[in-house]
Amino acid sequence: MTEQTSPTAVSKEETTSLPSEQTKTPAEFFKDWSFEHWAYLHGKPKASAKFKTIPEDFVVTENLGFELTGSGENVFLLIEKTELNTHQVCEYLAKFFGRRLRDIGYAGLKDKQSISRQWFSIQMNITQNIDLTKLGTENIRLIEHSRHIKKLKIGALKSNHFDILLKDITDVIDTIGRLEQIKTQGVPNYFGLQRFGFKGNNLNWADRMSAGEDIKNRKIKGFALSASRSYIFNEVVNERLKQKLFDKALNGDVFILTGSNSYFSQDVDDKITQRLQENDIQVSAPLFGKGEFETKGQVLELETQVAGQHANWQKMLVDNGLKQERRSILLNPDNLTWLVKGNDLLVSFDLPTGCFATSILRECVDFIQEYS
Repeated sequence: MTEQTSPTAVSKEETTSLPSEQTKTPAEFFKDWSFEHWAYLHGKPKASAKFKTIPEDFVVTENLGFELTGSGENVFLLIEKTELNTHQVCEYLAKFFGRRLRDIGYAGLKDKQSISRQWFSIQMNITQNIDLTKLGTENIRLIEHSRHIKKLKIGALKSNHFDILLKDITDVIDTIGRLEQIKTQGVPNYFGLQRFGFKGNNLNWADRMSAGEDIKNRKIKGFALSASRSYIFNEVVNERLKQKLFDKALNGDVFILTGSNSYFSQDVDDKITQRLQENDIQVSAPLFGKGEFETKGQVLELETQVAGQHANWQKMLVDNGLKQERRSILLNPDNLTWLVKGNDLLVSFDLPTGCFATSILRECVDFIQEYS
């Protein structure tokens, strides 16, 4: 996410440039989606900047958050990839080691238009000696390796560290002021635009699925389910911003423990207010699936109204086995710093897994992506 998310940073990682499942579909399933209506916490930025003019402008490094055992049937590799998406690296590793694709593990998708330092695991016999001297290409560099007892699974990261260079900023002072606000107040935890594919095409697939089309390609199905679920979440966050309910807790809210997937409901009192101020807990919004909304009152009414506008997607998500979950509506970057280089800014921060760097950047500048 990487995030995702936002001119617009559209990742090649989550686009669906795959063969069409059928030759004829209704024209409404090929529309271009607009995401410009999603509200800002700090107001629409005044400044513009160039973004990702070269891969070196966007550097992301994964932080596993756990120690490798040094032994076991999985070889862990920290690989620096340039101008490749995650699946392309998986295919290379499968071929290099003579393994099946399903033997390759990774924790998350990383943007092709970047330099990404990403962990992969390869299931190997414990007694098998491996020669890594020839591992690598012009776009793949091995940084370190070790063994571990478990395969690397999706989401098994503590965080991602980003170093992002914004170039030719038209108002550096305004951008710095916004970064100072973000450091203390955070940003909306929107899913980034790369989640929805090029011009929102993953949502077109969601429409086709929910209309009854039998899509057999598992990758396309995954994109469609993830995109539709994420879109509903973003719509709820947007509605709270529009109604000026974003930065306050309401009776009926469901709170999520910061840094975890655990959540609970409780009326707002002094203790809840203090925990929110200390960032021990955060207000949440739904990731739709099977089950009832756990919110109440005004919050339940808002969430039900927004989700009800996408009843076809709701049914699709339930039919495909997704369960109701919650996600924080606020994103607080850790270790946010910036360095001024003339009219450029090098912005660095850490984000929890599943969160999008472009959700931070969209609150700073109106950025123009030139690299493709």
